[in-house]
Amino acid sequence: MHHRSYRGYHENLEVYNASLFGKNNLNQGNKILLPASALQQVLNLKQQGPMIFRLQSTLDERKYTYVGVLEFTAEEGTCVIPDWMFESIGFTNGQQIIVSHEKRLERGKLIKIQPHETAFVDLPDPRAILENHLRNFICLTEGETISINFHKTNYLIDIVKVEPTNILKAVCINEADIEIDFMQPLDFNDAPPNLIKKSSSLVQQEEQQAQKQQAIFTGTGVRIDGKPLNTQMRKPSEDVKPTEQYNPRKHKLINGLKQTEEANQFVGSCIKLGNTGTQNKKNA
Repeated sequence: MHHRSYRGYHENLEVYNASLFGKNNLNQGNKILLPASALQQVLNLKQQGPMIFRLQSTLDERKYTYVGVLEFTAEEGTCVIPDWMFESIGFTNGQQIIVSHEKRLERGKLIKIQPHETAFVDLPDPRAILENHLRNFICLTEGETISINFHKTNYLIDIVKVEPTNILKAVCINEADIEIDFMQPLDFNDAPPNLIKKSSSLVQQEEQQAQKQQAIFTGTGVRIDGKPLNTQMRKPSEDVKPTEQYNPRKHKLINGLKQTEEANQFVGSCIKLGNTGTQNKKNA
C-alpha cells in the first residue's frame, strides 16, 4: 500500500488515438486524456511541477514514453493519446497499456534531435518552429519520435539524446531553458562518390587511350558502291556546281507579263477633290 501511494497511480488502461474521438487538439503536443479516477489518486501527493505519467506497452517493455495530462475527462478504464504517439509506439485501439504516475523528472538542459527529412531544416527558421511547437510538450523521452505539424505538413523528429543523463532517459522541459542540438537529417546524403584507386600502369593506359580518341582521323574510307576510292582531293567544279543565288532575270514567264513604257502611262478617269463630278484625263 505504501508503494502504491508513492506511485500515486498505476493502472492498466485501454488506449485510443485522439482522432477516433475527435480530440485533434491533442496532436500538437504530448498531453493525454486520463479518467477522473486518476486525478483522485494523485491529488493527495504533494506534486511539484506538472503531473507526468509513463505509458508502457504490455507487449514490449522497450516501447514507452512520458507524457503530460491535458484533462481528466477520458472514460473510466481508458486513455486517449495523440495520433502521432499512437502510431510511433505502434499501439492499436483498445490495446491494454500500463499508465503510471512518475513522481519526478529532472529538468532538461539539452536535447539532441534529428529530423527525418531535409525538408524540415529547409523551412524558414526551423529552430524557432521547433521551439514554438515544444511549448506543447511537458517532457521528452530519449529514443522517441515526435511529430511536428507546420503548414499542414507533418515532420518526424527523433529525440536522440536528453541531458542531464538519467535512468529514466527522459527530462521535463516545462518552463525549462533547453538547448537544442540539431543533427543532420536522416535523408541527408553528403557522401563523396566512390573513388577507385587505380594503378599507375592503368592510368597510363587510360591517358594513351584518351589521346588516341582526341587525335584527328587519319584512316582510309570505303565507297559504298565498292569501287576503288580515289584519295586525291577533287576540285568542287568536278562534281558539284556551286549553288548560285536566285536570279529573277533567268526565271521569266514565257509569254507572260513584260514591263514596257506603256505601262507607265495612265489612261482613265480621276476625281478632283472638292468637285463632285468626274472628268476624263487624257495624256498626250
